[in-house]
Amino acid sequence: MNEKLKRISFLDGLRGVAILSVVLFHAYARYPQIVPYGNEYSEIVFFKYGRLGVHLFFMISGFVILMTLEKTTNFFQFMYRRWLRLFPAMLIVSILVFATARMLFPERPQGIPVLRDLLPGLTFIDNDALTRIFHSHQGVIENAFWSLFVEAKFYVIFGLIFFIFGVNAAIAGLVALFVCYVLNAPFVWRFSPEYMGWFASGAMYYLYFKGGRKNWLWMAVLMSLASAASLPKGADSILAGVVMSLFFMAVMLSERLRLIISSKFLLFLGFVSYPLYLVHENMLVSCIVKFGHWMPFMPNFLIPVIPIAIVVTIGWFVATYAEPGLRGILRGILERNKIAKPADPQEKLVLQEAQVNYRGVQCNDPNVKRID
Repeated sequence: MNEKLKRISFLDGLRGVAILSVVLFHAYARYPQIVPYGNEYSEIVFFKYGRLGVHLFFMISGFVILMTLEKTTNFFQFMYRRWLRLFPAMLIVSILVFATARMLFPERPQGIPVLRDLLPGLTFIDNDALTRIFHSHQGVIENAFWSLFVEAKFYVIFGLIFFIFGVNAAIAGLVALFVCYVLNAPFVWRFSPEYMGWFASGAMYYLYFKGGRKNWLWMAVLMSLASAASLPKGADSILAGVVMSLFFMAVMLSERLRLIISSKFLLFLGFVSYPLYLVHENMLVSCIVKFGHWMPFMPNFLIPVIPIAIVVTIGWFVATYAEPGLRGILRGILERNKIAKPADPQEKLVLQEAQVNYRGVQCNDPNVKRID
């Protein structure tokens, strides 16, 4: 197995930490007015600030996307690869959520979606922008999709600057957007500038990890701390952001911690993290409400356990079978009809080490792959 891939397997472990944080936040803290145990657990620190798992995802994305850009020949190939990575799971989950919401999960805190609510997720254009375009209110099928809309803006901004001006200018562009946000410049708000510092920090960490230059390390730390300091909702939220930033730094610096993060459990969660993130929020909360009614004898803290297992299982099925299958079909159609130029296998496929490691077996099958 490629030695470089072994070294960065901890990124899937970090994804596991991020998705675990977000799922527990939604299960125990996000909806006290709906869940049967109310706000009994909403002030527990790990639950209360689990929403920062999304910001951890942004840092990971900054790291991985710069690595991907270096292996891509042009902006259009890069965007095609990102679309092919994200769209299949988004389509599958969107159809699943829409088809089951009314009959199986009417307790959804977001309410029952209508057909038009599918549009933001399938286009990766945020619902506010679509509202402005169509001059009428645009809903979204899952609130959690907001971070995918931010990711899409990051891909366009970072990718364009990278291929026109180079890596240093691309990172500087992200930092400039973040500074404009801090200075409250009104002309940048549509680019989600409040999150660009997290992406920039992740990209700087990649350059440190790749070349070992300490200046990138300290700039990455300062950028993440500045991003944490800009978080809304008070000093305690900022402190949680600082802790998360220092945790990422510690993982980058400590081989021992990277080994811990690369545990089979976290690698498994990292492997299923994308479809699990897409599907979990409303379905999870609806299941918690149901199980609270069905099992009033169950201790409150344990009520979310089975609902969490249900959404994790759905995420695993999508990640293991449905998503790769649909991706293969889409790639075959597009490349067969020359809509997209086939990428070099060394560029477009990366061994899915998490899928291998969480099962605890060594796998040399070249077909066990994924797009990063």
